[in-house]
Amino acid sequence: MSHTGLKRLLLGAALLGGTWAALQRPALQRADVRAGDALRRFGTPALDRAVTGTTDMGSIYGVVGTAAVLAAAGRRDAAEDALAVGATAWALAQTNKRFVRRQRPYEADGVRRLIRPPTGSSFPSGHAAVGVAMLSRLAERGHGGGSQATLTGLGAYVAASRVYVGVHYPSDVFGGAGLGLMISGLWRGPVAAAGRALIRLSLRAARALTGPLRRFSALVLLDFRLRGRASAASAASEERPAA
Repeated sequence: MSHTGLKRLLLGAALLGGTWAALQRPALQRADVRAGDALRRFGTPALDRAVTGTTDMGSIYGVVGTAAVLAAAGRRDAAEDALAVGATAWALAQTNKRFVRRQRPYEADGVRRLIRPPTGSSFPSGHAAVGVAMLSRLAERGHGGGSQATLTGLGAYVAASRVYVGVHYPSDVFGGAGLGLMISGLWRGPVAAAGRALIRLSLRAARALTGPLRRFSALVLLDFRLRGRASAASAASEERPAA
């Protein structure tokens, strides 16, 4: 494992483990509420619209969209990396949620919620895990400090946005970011190669399934059109007055 990978793994483990341990302390809940309120104090209607429109960059839809843009730009390896690391982060975050049953801020503390109610437990933040894992991995693949700083900033924004919209506590996003860093740290060598290979197999299977489905759908649509034309012709002949 590289020095960068080891640092991310250790930092991520400290964040995830530390925030999980802190959940057992009642004082954290009060501090979480105060920190979230302090962030939302800067809110305006315009900022509300901007954040609610972009917070899903850390969702599985954001992963697919990012991969599609990279593939269209000819960066196939980066697209496969984004899909694989993002899907892994999402799956592990959802698994963690099953073991830590924490209510969300709008449920436990009456915090104003700006988006639709998400599913699952509050800890850890899946969006933060996905955003940090995918964007930190892409930053590592990129060239130049500017690109890395931009992607790192986007990951931090995704995490903060989940607190702003009222669906996570700050400790949730720190835990999610820790999980994302751990995945990014481990995502190299055989692990990364296996992840990309799995994505390639999944995409091939999806194409193999969608081809026949598209052809079947086209045949059904053609059948409906032909029946519609036949019905229209029959109705027209019945309405035609006898000579």
